[in-house]
Amino acid sequence: MTGTRARAGLTLPEFRRLLATAREQHPGDAAVRSRHAPSEYRTVGILGGGTAGYLAALALRKFRPEIEVSLIASSKIPVIGVGESTTSEMPPFLHRLLGLEIREFYRVVKPTWKYGIRFEWGASPPYYFNYPFDDGRPLEAETYDGDTRNVTLLSVLMSGNKGLVARLADGVHVALLGAQPFAYHLDNRRLVAYLEAEAARRGVRHLDVEIVDAELSENGEEITALMTDAGERLAFDLYIDCSGFRASLIEGKLGSPFISFRSSLFTDRAVIAEVPHGGLIKPYTTARTMDHGWCWNIPQVEEDHLGYVHASAFCSEDEAFAELRALYPDARDYRVVKFRSGRHEHFFKGNVVAIGNAYGFVEPLEATALQVIISEICLLMRNFPTYKRETGTRKLLNDEVASLWDYIRWFLSIHYRFNGRLDTAFWRECRAKVDISGAADTVRLFQENAPLVYRDLGVGAGRHLSGRVFNSFGFDVLLYGQRVSCQSQPPRESRRDYRRRVGAYESLAAAMLPQAEGLDLVVSKQPEALTQLVADDSGWLARYAEAMY
Repeated sequence: MTGTRARAGLTLPEFRRLLATAREQHPGDAAVRSRHAPSEYRTVGILGGGTAGYLAALALRKFRPEIEVSLIASSKIPVIGVGESTTSEMPPFLHRLLGLEIREFYRVVKPTWKYGIRFEWGASPPYYFNYPFDDGRPLEAETYDGDTRNVTLLSVLMSGNKGLVARLADGVHVALLGAQPFAYHLDNRRLVAYLEAEAARRGVRHLDVEIVDAELSENGEEITALMTDAGERLAFDLYIDCSGFRASLIEGKLGSPFISFRSSLFTDRAVIAEVPHGGLIKPYTTARTMDHGWCWNIPQVEEDHLGYVHASAFCSEDEAFAELRALYPDARDYRVVKFRSGRHEHFFKGNVVAIGNAYGFVEPLEATALQVIISEICLLMRNFPTYKRETGTRKLLNDEVASLWDYIRWFLSIHYRFNGRLDTAFWRECRAKVDISGAADTVRLFQENAPLVYRDLGVGAGRHLSGRVFNSFGFDVLLYGQRVSCQSQPPRESRRDYRRRVGAYESLAAAMLPQAEGLDLVVSKQPEALTQLVADDSGWLARYAEAMY
């Protein structure tokens, strides 16, 4: 043996000292995981200045500070001004992993709190169901109430349009930010402007030029340089393609094939508008069934942002806006976003990594776009190659990211296959033809013996998404909510205990302020609540961040 010799008769202080020494080299220790071997990739060029590009740049500066990062984004390309919905992994990613100061973030970006999604989906109006971010007992809610709206505290708060600040009997206000997971609703323009300024502060070089072409290596497998409209040649060791749906490098130059999800997800357009909300900032994203798709409502501080996601094979853009305006007469103008559902074969090909829409996109349901950007960045940072010729690392990342996107495809497909709310040509086609083959086994398990949360199935994207989103609970809520027929286990919680728990939810909800009032109070009068949320090493923010990286 080498080092300290093992011997009998250790004293308690000696035993504790030796145990501490043994644990210093544990591979799961945060201090060990934060140290990386120097990489042969010394310079990285990020093509694209949207959310994906700036988040990737900030992650590189945080986790690979020895690498020189340049972000190439032309001011001639406008930012799409649209409300963005996130999942509960966004706050820990921004504030625990990237270290973005939370008080400044609230002051500049003006996020609103999101507890989940309200689905006006499934049965006929006025029926709806909630998909909250906290876990609960969907079987008991369905059995004792006939629906799942009381499944968790966050779901009850959603139904009551309440915030995360309570007003107690003595007039004291208590912020519960650390007690329940939440996400953000974000304005894209404010978010990108904030990330751009933060990236500059952290040493990311911003090149405001327009890229018109890229040089390939002799074998056509790598990018050797980007060419600007002024004829300048920009060369880097590694390129990150954040060029959005154009996929300029991964597909345009390296030819990575595009794998379509069209057999599962029929929508390919969104008409976008804004309407006043009269001061009611809802604590959820609304997903409302429409004749040819669905409409999102993402509440911002000033107004609600709408987007009618539809299939161009079933209606025109003008027809979609006419239907939207019939519901929201204050919607005056609209913009159009076109997309295709699918992913590329390669996440990492040659010396190019594709992040965000450049790699793949499904459709806006479930806030998958920003969620997957986070997951892709965390995967890349955890597995950043030390050497340029690591073919095994490329294969690992390609397989992991492809698996993640395929999983999300199947998760979203059940939203369309089982939604019986409207009997229009679009929805009849969805119920008859949407491909759910990748989720069929999970659906069958639910139908034969629900709920999934009472079975150790490992359902979920697991290693990709830390098990916090799109998991067994999500399947349960969506399948119960859409009235998918099933055989259920006997409840494990008595009716009496269930009623007592829901009564506690309702009493707490009654003490909560509306979100607009609670947000203003926290930001202007109790900003220490935000600081405490981030600093709490035992809170949900810290736990989620630890699972992500």
